[in-house]
Amino acid sequence: MTEKVRDREHHERLFKASQSPIRRQIVASIGIHGKTREELKNELNLSDFQMRFNLDWLIKEGFVVEEGGKLKLTDDGIELLEAG
Repeated sequence: MTEKVRDREHHERLFKASQSPIRRQIVASIGIHGKTREELKNELNLSDFQMRFNLDWLIKEGFVVEEGGKLKLTDDGIELLEAG
């Protein structure tokens, strides 16, 4: 297994993601099993704007992917989850 290179940009993205309580909640809620958008929205009781804004950011930055209607964490998302 090859080791991923962790550069400054990667650490800055992780830091920025971890600074948002809503983004941390989203990542924790998705967890290792994944969730649908509806499950996530209902569990976290977020407004449509909060959900869309923060989830879109997490997807754009590579922490979350959507596959088959389910949100799942990427390797970076799992790293963020483990960082607490």
